[in-house]
Amino acid sequence: MLTPLVQLATPFSTGTGLYLADHQLVITNEHVVRSNSTVVVEVDAYSEQLAEVVYLDAYYDLAFLRPRVALEVTSLAWTSTPPQIGDAVTSLAQYMGEPLRELSGELLDDKLMHHGIQYLLHTAREGDTVVGGALLDAEGALAGINMMNVRGSSTESLALPTQTLEQILAAFGRGEGKPAARCFHCREITFELAANPKGFCPNCGQPLVLPSLIEEVTPIGVEATVEEILVAAGHDPRLARRGPNLWRIRQGSATIQVTYHEDSGLITGDAYLCRLPELPSPDLFAFLLRENDRLRQLTFSTYGRDIILSLLIYDRYLSLATALPRFEELFEQADAYDDVLVETYGALWR
Repeated sequence: MLTPLVQLATPFSTGTGLYLADHQLVITNEHVVRSNSTVVVEVDAYSEQLAEVVYLDAYYDLAFLRPRVALEVTSLAWTSTPPQIGDAVTSLAQYMGEPLRELSGELLDDKLMHHGIQYLLHTAREGDTVVGGALLDAEGALAGINMMNVRGSSTESLALPTQTLEQILAAFGRGEGKPAARCFHCREITFELAANPKGFCPNCGQPLVLPSLIEEVTPIGVEATVEEILVAAGHDPRLARRGPNLWRIRQGSATIQVTYHEDSGLITGDAYLCRLPELPSPDLFAFLLRENDRLRQLTFSTYGRDIILSLLIYDRYLSLATALPRFEELFEQADAYDDVLVETYGALWR
């Protein structure tokens, strides 16, 4: 079983969430998924799916996502007794594409008020806290959700206690699965019905965005052309999105990252094939050089111990007709080359 911490991606940002198996919901920050009706949920580099945004709460900066298929991850027990000042706590943190980190610290305050909300203040932090991650007590039970760093401090962070999260989950549960949103002004939760006031809270009349009012993101310009190419090549661009101007595709055993660099106008397709062994043979490098001499539009390189096959295209030459054959060649060759590099030249699987 895998950690309940999951990675999230939209066309605008990436983030971290926590999967609650009992509720079949991913808990994350509202600002991470804002303006998106669906979000890519990734358990590991080989397991991803779309999840629907079903709850938006700008007041607590919380959002709930409902994956279309239940995630097979480890369930976390919830703390039965809130941690006390001085108790040891641990943060689970993970940036997109990086390994899980466990950060140790202690609880400094169990009732710190910030903008009218009660938080746990702790030091289980290293650099920037990965918001949306779990805060665990000394027994490894869920004590809170990390929400933000303390301004002006390099060591302190705030976590929303599980007691508050339980109350919000219970309020959301009264809708029996209906998507909902909390009004930032009056704090009332509105559930989606057959006819909701369009864009306004029925309780106080202030602006309110329900999940059903959020339209699917429609790319334009170069981004739209990139996604048109991905569709023509047989890939779902919604699952490939990894933030602004970044897509990740899996082709067999290879992972291809497509990036649009607006300042230079360059679109790159980088296929991360496999890794160099600690003592690579000269034959492996000789093979890469021979292939570079033979290939016309693709280039081998190494970065650290990664072996990468790359495609470069300028945006002024990007069209479905001109770029699709080149991307199809990259996808096809990436899936073939890693087998050769591993089986014949001793490279290592990623």
